[in-house]
Amino acid sequence: MTVRFQEGQFFLLPVERGQYAIGLITRMPRRGGVLLGYFFGPRRATAPNEDWLNALHPQQAALVCRFKDSALFRGDWKLLCSLAGFERANWPVPPFHRFDSSVTHVPGGSAVTDWRVEYGDDNLIVPLNETPAEAADFKLAEDIAYDTQLLAKEVGQRVSEAAVSADDSTWR
Repeated sequence: MTVRFQEGQFFLLPVERGQYAIGLITRMPRRGGVLLGYFFGPRRATAPNEDWLNALHPQQAALVCRFKDSALFRGDWKLLCSLAGFERANWPVPPFHRFDSSVTHVPGGSAVTDWRVEYGDDNLIVPLNETPAEAADFKLAEDIAYDTQLLAKEVGQRVSEAAVSADDSTWR
């Protein structure tokens, strides 16, 4: 069975046995099978209500990353409501940091192993721009297209670090 999902739609991401984080699909290019999502805590056993979801802001995300759509496509992750008034401009595609274990020599410069990687709104596979990373770029999220299991593990870890309980007051 295939499931239809869309930009601006929330879903439950299983992060541990019986616990979930909230995901929001913010980019869904026509081609590629790689989406962009914003992921939120706290860990929870059930989905929050629609008012709680609609009150989320990009700055509250525990992680923003590219991820493969296979679990959504198969219906493994439960789809929730859509964000009221979703607009792409409010949920930007951030730049990412990529470490390349090989050394690239930039003419007139030094050897580079770290890159700042930028993608466009409609292609999350081929970067629009790659430049040698500067110090501030090392704090960016890693440029990895997560598979479903690695994504759940990474989001679960970040949500746990950000909030130790499901108490919304500690999360917000």
